[in-house]
Amino acid sequence: MRAFFFLLLLVTCLLPWDAIGQPDGRKIYAVHCASCHGAKGEGVADEYEKPLWGNKSVDSLARYIHKSMPEEKEDAVVDEDARAVARYIHDAFYGPAAQARNRPQRIELLRLTNNQYRQSAADLIESFKRPQTITTNRGLRGRYFNVEKMNKEKESVLERVDPAIDFDWGTGVPAEKINQEGFSIRWAGSLLAPQTGLYQFRVKTHNSALFLLNSFRGDDDKSAFIDAYVNSRNKLHEKTGRMFLLGGRGYPLYLRYFTYKEKLASLRLEWKPPHGIWEPIPNEYLMPEVVDTVTVVEAPFPPDDRSRGYERGAGVSKEWQEATTYAAVDLVNHLITYLNIVSGLNEKQRKDPAALRRYAHEFASRAFRRPLNPEQKRTFVDSRFEQQSDPYVALRHSMLLVLTSPRFLYPGLAENKGRPDSYTIASRLALTLWDGLPDQVLLRAAREDKLRTPEQISAQIRRMLQNRKTRRKMQGFFRHWLAMDEREDLRKDPELYPEFDSRLVIDLRRSLERFVDEVVWSESSDYRQLLLDNHLFLNQRLASYYQADSPPGSEFQKVALPGDQRSGILTHPFLLSLNSYHDNTSPIHRGVFLSRQVLGRLLKPPPEAVAFKNEEFDPSLTMREKVTELTKADSCMQCHRVINPVGFSLENFDATGRYRSRDNERPINTVSNYTSEDEEKIRISSARDLANLAAGSKT
Repeated sequence: MRAFFFLLLLVTCLLPWDAIGQPDGRKIYAVHCASCHGAKGEGVADEYEKPLWGNKSVDSLARYIHKSMPEEKEDAVVDEDARAVARYIHDAFYGPAAQARNRPQRIELLRLTNNQYRQSAADLIESFKRPQTITTNRGLRGRYFNVEKMNKEKESVLERVDPAIDFDWGTGVPAEKINQEGFSIRWAGSLLAPQTGLYQFRVKTHNSALFLLNSFRGDDDKSAFIDAYVNSRNKLHEKTGRMFLLGGRGYPLYLRYFTYKEKLASLRLEWKPPHGIWEPIPNEYLMPEVVDTVTVVEAPFPPDDRSRGYERGAGVSKEWQEATTYAAVDLVNHLITYLNIVSGLNEKQRKDPAALRRYAHEFASRAFRRPLNPEQKRTFVDSRFEQQSDPYVALRHSMLLVLTSPRFLYPGLAENKGRPDSYTIASRLALTLWDGLPDQVLLRAAREDKLRTPEQISAQIRRMLQNRKTRRKMQGFFRHWLAMDEREDLRKDPELYPEFDSRLVIDLRRSLERFVDEVVWSESSDYRQLLLDNHLFLNQRLASYYQADSPPGSEFQKVALPGDQRSGILTHPFLLSLNSYHDNTSPIHRGVFLSRQVLGRLLKPPPEAVAFKNEEFDPSLTMREKVTELTKADSCMQCHRVINPVGFSLENFDATGRYRSRDNERPINTVSNYTSEDEEKIRISSARDLANLAAGSKT
């Protein structure tokens, strides 16, 4: 009997202390939670589809379960039961250690994203030409001629850099030396595309004009992108064109203008960029130096996978394979047609089969991001030239084979085994910072094996950060993070906000872009200033609308606003307008946006969609009172206890982002208690309080 007693005591001592007389979290979870979240937290369709993964502590989980779970039966799992469930799910599948155990790391085979394909193709062709140099000069260089007879130019009488092409000379002339009877102008320079997408262009004139953009024939008349040369009776006419451009690159631009014995003279070169409006091409996107052409793949691609919140080349489909094949055919046809321009080979070399074969070797090496081994040389190049008597047919076959090879389309397949060598590091750097291929400087460093140490890699990164392609990628990140492109139409009720038109919206977008660029790229860059800075970039039009000191000149300038009215992106008028109704503010839209995008809160889909219908509320209520009434149900407040305080803190800003102190003729109340992830109540009375909370967060 005594032996049995000691055995029982020993077994009891070996058991975990909290297993004695404690509730079983696994069993409680199975009864109350698994029907919505799945047996292993994997999610359940039409219930709660997102998996239960996160980084909350057990204590934080326990408090949340005690207060809010399960839905509509919040008192079923409380106190020690809630803590038991929290401990179980944290150890079983929720916490980082559990995630690593349940989902062991594996190597994913990723293809190029659509943008990476286009950028890589452009980089590959550009690597054989003169690299682009983007200067800080702006405008287009114009040469002005007097005209004696139709189409007969005399010597140039004036050369100058014009800031933009927006001229209405009426019955006059551009300058004193110009002959009123007839004159012509030739502009040359480059267009700087701020982002990737489809651009529309328009030439408007009373006279005759030719517009050439990204022309592989230079300023040859036959390669005009927009031909507005034929005009009769001196009437104002316009011609348009569309072109897909890659952001972060320059495109050679030529514009010719001609008038002879006509009463009126005018010329206007306009564009409509992605998410933009028709306007004269702004000075900041024009450069007087002419860069080399860019090879742009225009073939349509199926959308990339965005299931993780960003573009990934995770999906391989028949449609994607077909798209890359068609793109490869188009690229090769382009290369063969313009081989004298894009290959770097002179006329004698282009007739020499051995020189063409060497070019094919180099083409494959740059596409694969590393030197070819003997087997690859034979497979991708030599065998093609040995099987064909016509070297141009062999070159065509070789380039098609390279551009459709997994070594080009799946960069990971071209990496070395084991510890990454310098070529692998060069490839990863180029894809990460530029979405493209290594340039010649990076390839030289790889060839010399100078990408081994942290110092060597850091030096290359610092150099690459100065490239416009890096800035273009960063701008794309912020457009995605801030959901800047989700809504095209931000216009408001014209009776309530008559001055808030499409022109003002475009100015706001550019203001936000300048603000982000200034914070990210300034010498004193500090990410917290994205939330805390009280400046806005304003031009005269914005300054007038937002009742700020008007900056001198017509360009955007950094303007400090009084007090703590503004707080970085949280109170930027573009985002406030984006997350508002057409006739009023929307604390819900603003609260959801900031809770998810800035505060990093996970919000469940609403149990039932309830539309906000302003006409159903007492017209004397403020917007805060209406939202409070709409979301007062317990099922709503599980999320709106987070959403509402965030949205209410911005009620001092109207639907267009203008500061105000009253709503519906009553003082605005912005004070609320915000519930943190740890269930802590935090007093918030303004956007500045919210910004300080986010900027001081460790997560």
